[in-house]
Amino acid sequence: MTETGEELSIEMLRELRRVAVAADALIEQCVHERLSLRAILDRFLPRLEGWLGAHGVLVTTRNEHLVEESYTWGAWNVLGGADLEHEEGRAVAVGTSTLLWMRLVLGGVEVGRVAVLLDGDRTSTADAHAVRLVLETIFAELDVVLEDVHTAAHKQRLIVELEELLADPVFERGVDRAVALLHREIHARDFVLVYRDEVEHGHLRYRTYRDGKLTHANDGTSGAHEALETAIAERGEALLEPGAELGAVRGGVETLLSTGITGAHWLGKVVCAAGAHGFSTFALDVVQVMSAAMSQRLVDFNRERRHLAQFFAPAVIAELLRDAHYHDKHLTPREETIAVLYADINSFTKISEQVLERPAAIAEFVNRWSAGAVELLWKHGGVFDKMVGDCVIGLFGPPFFRDSIAARSRAALEAARAIAAFTSSLEREAPYDRIPGSGIVAGLGVAIGLNTCPMACGLMGPNLDYTGFSSGMNNTARLQSLAGFRETLAMDSFCELVGEMPGVAFSAVMEAPVKNVKLPLRYRRLTFT
Repeated sequence: MTETGEELSIEMLRELRRVAVAADALIEQCVHERLSLRAILDRFLPRLEGWLGAHGVLVTTRNEHLVEESYTWGAWNVLGGADLEHEEGRAVAVGTSTLLWMRLVLGGVEVGRVAVLLDGDRTSTADAHAVRLVLETIFAELDVVLEDVHTAAHKQRLIVELEELLADPVFERGVDRAVALLHREIHARDFVLVYRDEVEHGHLRYRTYRDGKLTHANDGTSGAHEALETAIAERGEALLEPGAELGAVRGGVETLLSTGITGAHWLGKVVCAAGAHGFSTFALDVVQVMSAAMSQRLVDFNRERRHLAQFFAPAVIAELLRDAHYHDKHLTPREETIAVLYADINSFTKISEQVLERPAAIAEFVNRWSAGAVELLWKHGGVFDKMVGDCVIGLFGPPFFRDSIAARSRAALEAARAIAAFTSSLEREAPYDRIPGSGIVAGLGVAIGLNTCPMACGLMGPNLDYTGFSSGMNNTARLQSLAGFRETLAMDSFCELVGEMPGVAFSAVMEAPVKNVKLPLRYRRLTFT
């Protein structure tokens, strides 16, 4: 019986059965050989001559790249010029032949058309009806191929789109857009991303979504998720282990994000949950592919953050990375007036050779002191330029240059005061508490030089380090070399910019001739009270 309720004859039923079996066997063989759509149709279309009495066939549908393409056999030139806009399923005469076409439909959506050129006059209602039944039977067997092609092509297009979204220079924005697309395509209800912060070690970041929209994040772009915050506080990075419950979503598909390197730690974790009916195989594949793309994006994101973390405080890095054009806007070399700080440990050589002695102990001391000094630079708005030996160099003003030159100078002075106090405090901390009583040096102190000067600053050199170059930088280094035990010296021009500050006393102006420099350095000694 047909869809219209019409009863078919035994002969027609047998014919339809014969054609269906033959078409199914052919399709099965093609699928087994993993042939392309064109290769399948090259085998399939000629068989319509025996099955239907056709001497020309035209199939128009989308190929594996979702590009509409025409596949022909036999008298394709006649079909190519034929009008297929007449009523679907109605047979029309074309010379001594009969033309009939019908839509190819998958899931209620038209995916193409097929037209056949038949021998003789088949325009009668009965003939046209029989041809239509056979044609529908034949192409019903081809549906599985077309569906596979369209599903695979759609998946590939979706993968490309997800990868393009995740490639957004602003990581969080790319994730937001990719999750929104995932929701539209596979109806992902809940999505949670938790990932390791490669700059602030031991810290986990997260973003949670409901129906494709951001609901919670701990990077300041949205409110905190109470259950996830609790889980992070209690279990820390153990949450990234397989099977560890995040507490942010019930059930769902868990995917671990990794670098792909054996033995490397997990980058993060994705948990994606569907509605009551779960995910299809297609949806699961898409989730896996998106997670793989997100792993690679996290690798790139972390590499970018680690590079910036050599110079900038975490909050500055976050602000930079929220701007897709941050490199051109803030980090390309430019000339600015900047406050500079040089801080060098007093008697470092003596302490190293006669007190600490062991290379490991010396390295541990340098790491402890420099980490504290750089934190204080960042706390007061500075940029860590570099470390030369045991001397830390800080720049004030970059990368945004929002503050006035005077404000930059005052920030550098406050950082100098903090670094001086921090260095002195280390002599009360084991194992450095033996330094003051060693009889070799009076204690732990730092010699500091401060200046404000024009310079070219930005990412420079083969390693793209953030640094500055100018004669003023060189003079700051010379000034710092004049400073004694626990002494801070500042150029007179720097002091004029700073003005009066609570707890800071300035000496009278002093001068020091410098080799290869025309004018002597004019500076003051600073006393912190």
